[in-house]
Amino acid sequence: MCSSDLWIGINTRVFNVGEYRRLVTTRDHTDHAFFDAANVEGLAVRTKCATDALQDVQQWIERGGGEIAVFDATNTTRERRAFIHDWMAKRAGYKVFFVESVCDDPDIIAQNIMEVKVYSPDYVGMDKEKAVEDFKLRIKHYADMYEPMEPEREAEYSFMKIFNTGQRIFIHKHDGHVQSRIVYYLMNIHITPRTIYLTRVRLT
Repeated sequence: MCSSDLWIGINTRVFNVGEYRRLVTTRDHTDHAFFDAANVEGLAVRTKCATDALQDVQQWIERGGGEIAVFDATNTTRERRAFIHDWMAKRAGYKVFFVESVCDDPDIIAQNIMEVKVYSPDYVGMDKEKAVEDFKLRIKHYADMYEPMEPEREAEYSFMKIFNTGQRIFIHKHDGHVQSRIVYYLMNIHITPRTIYLTRVRLT
């Protein structure tokens, strides 16, 4: 349900809520309708999986497993983000740094779906065209409930917004060295194809 590694010399682990979900659901639950906010059963399952993941995050840190936990989930509503912040910051006393990726470029979205999402465990064995259409509908469900992070509404949170894979960056109230390193790292990664030129210099 999670993977760990060293990042800038710090023991870091990713807790992917999608992996928690796949452990407790069947193939029928990968359909886009499962992610519709109006789907009461689906919402309950996804909330339970997020809660289980947060519990594992807290236990992992408290037991000395590491220093940075990445809670990998689509936390698209203010209610969900408040839940995370209350649990990890107010109750547990840890620093929380949200990272929001905003993309409205249809070319980038299409490329991401084709290169990443159709190969997700959710779509194993599914026709690629069907997987693409299903994921587009899943995106629509997320968009319908999406509430962007705004300093006016979530002033107490530390967060970073990345627009269209780095075309624009917004940082609010980042706190400390580690968060600064996260910002620097995310500002310098690229997920879109680009040309890299290599030259050979001969010294004589």
